[in-house]
Amino acid sequence: MNTSSSPDKPELVVVVGATATGKTAVGVELALALNGEIVNGDSRLFYRGMDVATAKPTLDEMKGVPHHLIDILDPNEQYSLASYLKNARSGIEEISSRGKIPIIVGGSGQYIWALIEGWEVPEIEPNIQLREELENQLAAKGVETLAAYLISIAPAVATETDLLNPRRVIRAIERVLASTTDTAPIRKKAEEPPFNSLVIGLAVERSVLHQRVLNRLDNMLENNWKSEVESLLSAGYSTDDRAMSGIGYRQMIAHLNDEYDLQEAVRKSAVATNRLIRQQNNWFKQSDPRIHWFDMTQDPLATTNSLVIMSESWHGGNTNSSDT
Repeated sequence: MNTSSSPDKPELVVVVGATATGKTAVGVELALALNGEIVNGDSRLFYRGMDVATAKPTLDEMKGVPHHLIDILDPNEQYSLASYLKNARSGIEEISSRGKIPIIVGGSGQYIWALIEGWEVPEIEPNIQLREELENQLAAKGVETLAAYLISIAPAVATETDLLNPRRVIRAIERVLASTTDTAPIRKKAEEPPFNSLVIGLAVERSVLHQRVLNRLDNMLENNWKSEVESLLSAGYSTDDRAMSGIGYRQMIAHLNDEYDLQEAVRKSAVATNRLIRQQNNWFKQSDPRIHWFDMTQDPLATTNSLVIMSESWHGGNTNSSDT
């Protein structure tokens, strides 16, 4: 850990890692120990009424710790990276102004690094006509065709885009075509990171993590996953809405439409979750020197205690900088 620090920068603790590694519980324990508040860094938790299939923390799990940027949108509302950065930065400033420590918790890699690295991202209004054309191409030819198009017009942008995520591919194409030139950057990293950041990564041995995913799906069934999706459909939402195309929603909707049975919906959700985990591991690499990794496989409680002690030491000495 680098021992240099800027007194003008607010402190920021960030908890990252793949799905089902225990980020929620660790974030809460850090908040309790450091007098902190949580700022959500998981794009799935923005949406109201989408609790079960997103594993949104319950009030009991929050343990009285304030959580920001959860339940801020309806499932049919659009939300861009630029909007997230604006809201997250505002929340961090407000939390810091009260003498508390902002703690970012989540697995959405682009959102996390954009915040830590101080990206400047222009706010570009959605192009409805273009989006409809791209959606039609997606339905007819699949995301691979759109990904290939993005690579052809903006290869640098494509390297920073989840090419398996149709919504992000479409949005990236929109942003590129809205730029003044095909090569215009859609984001710019700050010369100097805006925070003194301590980045904590949580890892779990792969076979154990796979079993946790299966256990989570079982819990989702017990916690009325199917009823949640039925309620959202009754409210008028559908897979045409961005949030409803997420993992656990599109699979259950397909089951409700009699495309396959419940067991297949669970299996497909597990496959999609494991694909997401691979994508998250690409954003948060074990070799990244900025991330302090903790193995949560064997004894999560003891490991959490260790990382809390490390975080308290970091906070007490204010010894962090951008290359933690």
